[in-house]
Amino acid sequence: MSRSHPAPAGWTEIERQPEIIEKYNPREPTLFERDGEEPIAVHVLPETQNVRDQRERWRVGVVHGGKTNFEGREPIRTGVPDRQGALALAAEFMTGYERRVRSGETTLDALLVDCCEPAVKRIE
Repeated sequence: MSRSHPAPAGWTEIERQPEIIEKYNPREPTLFERDGEEPIAVHVLPETQNVRDQRERWRVGVVHGGKTNFEGREPIRTGVPDRQGALALAAEFMTGYERRVRSGETTLDALLVDCCEPAVKRIE
C-alpha cells in the first residue's frame, strides 16, 4: 500500500521516517520535507502515541532541521478531528510557505502565527 499523499511542489513525503515520527505508529504518521537548502519539514501525527481509536485527534507541526538534523518543532495546529483534515492543513501550510515565505512576503514566524493563533493556546 502506498503511503504517498499529495504535496505542493517543492515538498516530498519521506517514506522511511526518522524515529521521532515512527514512534507514533500504528496510525500512519506522515512527514513532508522541503526540497532545498532550508532544513524544514512538516509532520502529521496522532496527538497521543500508539492509540488505535479512530476518534483520536491529530496534530500538524513544523520540524526545524528536517529529518536528518532535527532541531525542534512547533505546532501548526492541534486538535484536528481526523487524519484527512490534518493532511489538508499540512498541504495548506506547505503551500503558504512556498507562496509567502519563499517569495519574501512574510517570515516563517508570521506564517506560523497566521496558521496557529486561532487554534493553539499561546503561553505568554
